[in-house]
Amino acid sequence: MRIALRRKFGGPEFPAVVRALGLAAAAFGAVPALGQELAPEAGIARVQSSLAIDAVPAPRLDHLEPDVGRQFEEDRVAVAAALAGAAEEAQAQAAANAFADLCLRYLHYEFYGAASVCLEQLRALAPGDFQWAYYELLLHDATGDLEQARASAGAALDLRPGDVPTLIRAGDLLLAEGELDAAEAAYGRAASGRPESAAARFGLGRVALERGDATRAVQILEAVAATQPEGSIVHHHLGMALRAAGDPDRARAELARNRQAPIAVLDPLRERLDLLGVKQEAVFDRAVRSARSGDHAEAISLYEQLLATDDRDVEVHFNLARSLIETGDSGGAERHLRRAIEVRPDYGAAHFNLALLLGRAGRAVEAAAHLERAADLDPENLPWRLARARARADAGNAAGAIAELEEVVEFDPGLVEARRTLAALLVGTGEPERAAVQLEALVALTPDDFAARFNLGLMQFQAGLYVDCRATLEAALERVPGDVAVRHLLARLLATSPVPGALDGVRAVELAEAVVAEQPVLDHLETLAMALAAAGRFDEAVARQQEALELERRSTGLNSGERRHRLDLYLARQPLRAPARP
Repeated sequence: MRIALRRKFGGPEFPAVVRALGLAAAAFGAVPALGQELAPEAGIARVQSSLAIDAVPAPRLDHLEPDVGRQFEEDRVAVAAALAGAAEEAQAQAAANAFADLCLRYLHYEFYGAASVCLEQLRALAPGDFQWAYYELLLHDATGDLEQARASAGAALDLRPGDVPTLIRAGDLLLAEGELDAAEAAYGRAASGRPESAAARFGLGRVALERGDATRAVQILEAVAATQPEGSIVHHHLGMALRAAGDPDRARAELARNRQAPIAVLDPLRERLDLLGVKQEAVFDRAVRSARSGDHAEAISLYEQLLATDDRDVEVHFNLARSLIETGDSGGAERHLRRAIEVRPDYGAAHFNLALLLGRAGRAVEAAAHLERAADLDPENLPWRLARARARADAGNAAGAIAELEEVVEFDPGLVEARRTLAALLVGTGEPERAAVQLEALVALTPDDFAARFNLGLMQFQAGLYVDCRATLEAALERVPGDVAVRHLLARLLATSPVPGALDGVRAVELAEAVVAEQPVLDHLETLAMALAAAGRFDEAVARQQEALELERRSTGLNSGERRHRLDLYLARQPLRAPARP
């Protein structure tokens, strides 16, 4: 973030200001250093006489993002103060560099009037510095002033005769004005200096096409097209050359491949200009705001803009992946999450989100590996550990899942989902005593969780905690008096408990009769028989058990030995008793 300068410059405070300007420039990228050394005293005088920010027209900023516009205003004030307060060589150099930084950002944001004046001042300050002539070339080219652009190109080539980007731009200007010999010479020098330059060879192909030499144009442009991605504008010119050469079928095919994508030019000064023009924090904040408001298309565009200047920014890769997920581009999201992990292998959030993405795609093994890594990186992130436990359970590693969840609930006893998942796993592995402990804690945490109450009662029954089970089910029945499952389980408990404190045959019959009246299914009939036997009404118990056996035979064709054994008990005038567990 840039520092807003609020103090007057000069005197003992000035070094802090120089540092502040350095930080300000760093926010936009590397500041271009002036190309020549300045003598201490002459340098200060030259800087202050050559650079005058007040002479640079202040552009209108109302169309910019508020943060960006504010930054322009603050930097302009800071540059003016730095120029006025420079008393030492280092201060003059810092002030000049800050002026240059502001000038280039004016150029990037297409404030051409301001950029033109400040570039003129920079050329006067450092006439031997190639970059200012080149940036003037870019400015005049952008504004369509071809005469001034050619003059700037000539000035730049006087300072650096073999500069390939300048030669290519000069060739483009000359070709546009029909000066084919001069254009061919410029492109030829560029191709000699950088044989791999597709842009230089593309220029030569266009010159050949303009000359009417279709055969040579096809030869050159086919070689260029072979090095370019699908959809490059070279396909248009190749198509025109093929048409002129009398090959209409191939011409149509090439023209169809054209998507107006320009030929890339390796141009460090242009790239530096683009880097200086981006206010990273403002763009990132805007992208985040767009994503939060649901405008993921805008967010994606802004994140991609940021990555064009810094492909190693893991936060941008991560946020871009999240927006791509929202738009359904899972492949793109995976690429950016993997790139974030490649740059920073310990980025836990990227591992976790990649795991979720892979899991939804059915790639469970890969997903589990990234979940394991994420949870290892941040063991205090309990939701990640909960997800890891569930992944282990899904993979059949119940013991590993249980061990993980026990650590989680020890770390945070109030984490409801961890308790619920742990209880379910313990039920599934046949450990009702341990499951009951977790369910009891869950009921205390969520008194209105009726399923937890019922499951607690069931586990207490299976664990032989009969008195506790009765208390749990009675409390559940008070909350939901009409629940069939609770009344059925309570009736079976009261009918079969080996512990007097949970045995009540009369009430068991009352509950079981009501349940059978509502749902006369096999288990309910059996529970009623158990209750009748517990109440000493064995003849009725026998009749109900025989009714249950008949129902079982009709549905399955046979009777289980366990149910026949219960009939034998009632015929022998004995009630059924659950195991007397400790």
